[in-house]
Amino acid sequence: MNRTVPSNPRTVRLSLLHLAFFLVFTSALQAQLTPTYIVDIPMRDGKTLAADVYVPDACTNCPTILIQTPYNKNTVRSGLPLGFGLNLQSSPYSWVVVDWRGFYASAPAATAQANRGEDGYDVLEWIKVQSWANGKVGTWGPSALGSIQYQTAQQKHPNHTCAVPVVAHPQQSYDSYFYGGVLEKSRLQTLDLLGYGVSPLILSNVYYNLIWQLAENSTWYPQDIQIPTLQIGGWYDHNIDKMVDWYAATRSSAEPTVRDKQWLLVGPWVHGGTGLAFVGSPNQGQLLYTDAAFLNNQMALDFFNFYLLGTANGWENTPKITYYELGKNNWNTTNASSIEIAHTDALFLNSGQALSAQAGTGSTSFTCDPKNPSPTIGGQTLSPGLQQGPYNQTSLESRSDVLTFSTPTLTSEIAISGRVRLQLFVQADQPDADIAVRLVDAYPDGRNMLINDGIRRMRFRNGYTQAAEAFMSPGQVYPVEVELPFVNYTWETGHALKVYISGNSATRWDVNLQNGGAMYAAGDTNVAQIQIHHSLQYPSKILLPGNNQLSATHDLLPADRVTLRPNPANELVLVESALPLERYVLFDLTGRQIRAGKLPSGQIDISGLHDGVYWIQFFSGDQTVMKKLVKH
Repeated sequence: MNRTVPSNPRTVRLSLLHLAFFLVFTSALQAQLTPTYIVDIPMRDGKTLAADVYVPDACTNCPTILIQTPYNKNTVRSGLPLGFGLNLQSSPYSWVVVDWRGFYASAPAATAQANRGEDGYDVLEWIKVQSWANGKVGTWGPSALGSIQYQTAQQKHPNHTCAVPVVAHPQQSYDSYFYGGVLEKSRLQTLDLLGYGVSPLILSNVYYNLIWQLAENSTWYPQDIQIPTLQIGGWYDHNIDKMVDWYAATRSSAEPTVRDKQWLLVGPWVHGGTGLAFVGSPNQGQLLYTDAAFLNNQMALDFFNFYLLGTANGWENTPKITYYELGKNNWNTTNASSIEIAHTDALFLNSGQALSAQAGTGSTSFTCDPKNPSPTIGGQTLSPGLQQGPYNQTSLESRSDVLTFSTPTLTSEIAISGRVRLQLFVQADQPDADIAVRLVDAYPDGRNMLINDGIRRMRFRNGYTQAAEAFMSPGQVYPVEVELPFVNYTWETGHALKVYISGNSATRWDVNLQNGGAMYAAGDTNVAQIQIHHSLQYPSKILLPGNNQLSATHDLLPADRVTLRPNPANELVLVESALPLERYVLFDLTGRQIRAGKLPSGQIDISGLHDGVYWIQFFSGDQTVMKKLVKH
């Protein structure tokens, strides 16, 4: 039943960009599978969806694996997934690969409001009556091919037996497009390139509003899941943050009989689709994970074999979560519904680009010019123009608009599992700015490998609604929190934990014009002086989800170990201490460093200071003392 495939303007745009999604299927790109059938599957509205059907010769009563794709069913002719490649006859399954309504060969079925879950239900209705099918259907696929599995599962077709969504979740949310209130520009452009056409809707709703609330509520339905799932994600995938929440929700809210039949696999993998790395490949960015290669395929086959073939392979005893511990680079398992650690450890930003377990001192400034933004280097990106995965960030350290704060070389490990948060105190001379944060592992060999990153727009520091929008005034200090995506990571002994702070990360995120005007519109750019305070009054810090014993760079001793005479003082201050004081740093109440020096004579000349209250930090080896001084 071969037929002519109608031309579609999306074809050229999509097939080049998303060929990498299917490289994992391919054993020889020069050869191709020939579909057993090329069919039109009827939908309830009278239209049809185009499908390729692959039936092994020995398959007269087999289970089926269904793939629903917006990326051209013909691409799968280069090889079936899960390692079968071109060897269809080795598969115990029949395969049905369907073009989404409105895409490629299913373009004639386009409708204004496609219900892809209902389309999936209708495809299942067609499969169950085919002579080569036994009625059991599993679904598989990454990204959009994963999201549609949830939409299909929501329709509760009795023949939908199980699902393996990869790097996917079902929810359409504000922060999926506006992370920290900042448009993920490169991702939206990629979605446009792929033919989804969502830019007009997204850019018409740049504040969190009723439309976003309705979208989020209608696409969050763990209570409707009534089949077993194996959910596969990657720590370097932009979907991982939502995936871990969705998984926990299915464990607690899915139909009661399947709550203990939900599994999660998280590897050291990127999203795929825009580079050579993909879910299951050993190479991820600039790192190599040979012990994680294709475990996703192995576990998916074990899952399908158990639920579709009835193989007694012990799958039901598989731990509910299998996850890769980045940094230590090993696999762990648990039967919990989440691997998040509730307790947090604090490291404070400090002068001298330090991260310390003691409260910080001083402040650090940088100049942010929107016309010369700091570049995106790897990360959880989705763009053909950007690298994807873990990349070395060292080149950023030569830029004057990027600050770094680092622990000393670690003498014991720091292990985290959850979302890292930076609570910062920010001052700027412009009404708006962004605070971009990169979390890094500083290797002993000098590499600074990206773990993940995040951003927050200062006008949205109080929330993302238009009512919550608040601009900055010069001279004022504002608290803001930047949250990073969920990750499981261990910094090993000999490494260091480091964060990079800048005003942008282009081209992943939109560059703030910093003028306080309308967002995502043409306008003049303002250069901003941005100050990150990290004083006793403004203790900027990084909160790590872990149970680590963090030691301070300097132990903070009681204030009575040092005496200032006189205090208040006018010109000279005598410093008395039994400790051998090596140096001091003097700060004003905003945390700004005024001066620093040694104490050869045991005196400090304050005659040039304005009247007011100051803090002096004294250093003695690995110990420090903070003293308040009044100048009059």
